[in-house]
Amino acid sequence: MFGSLLKDARKKAKMSQDDLAEKIGVNRVAISNYEQDKNTPTLSNLNKIKAVLNLSADYFDAKKQKIRPTLRPLIGAAPCGVPTTYYYDGDIEMIEAPTGVNEHAYYIRADGDSMSTRINHGDLLLCDPDTIVESGHIVHFEWDGEHGVKKYVEQGGLKMMVPFNNDYPPLIITDEYELRMNRVIMRQEWI
Repeated sequence: MFGSLLKDARKKAKMSQDDLAEKIGVNRVAISNYEQDKNTPTLSNLNKIKAVLNLSADYFDAKKQKIRPTLRPLIGAAPCGVPTTYYYDGDIEMIEAPTGVNEHAYYIRADGDSMSTRINHGDLLLCDPDTIVESGHIVHFEWDGEHGVKKYVEQGGLKMMVPFNNDYPPLIITDEYELRMNRVIMRQEWI
């Protein structure tokens, strides 16, 4: 229901999804997902949407919408370069996540540039360990005692962790060690 209200408000403002996305600092897919009720905006983005579309502070609440922030832990940083031993900075910071995010979901902070231009150093990545991982998904993985963020690819009988930045080689995964992967379901740019 939130999605249809957002879509109506956007159309009344004579904005395309691209226009709204640019004004609040997300991509068009995020707006499309909001309008299809596949995802809900963070509280920060919700406030930006209200401001850009000139909506009252209680517009969505007045329409019986309950959008409350959900907090998920930031458990540390994961390399987006050469996979390395996972590191954790000690304190668990809680980060606002979209409503409806799985209770087991967690954030990691991208560290490095092997996934640029899609994921940049410092971006927050929301990972869901309960979501099925398929070839082509971006994952936070652990293999052979190392952690990292890469695109998981199965091709020609091989399993690989593939960077977007061509300066880095893919990592070939063998059955010698257990592979654990959690799908990256959302990225928030570092500001």
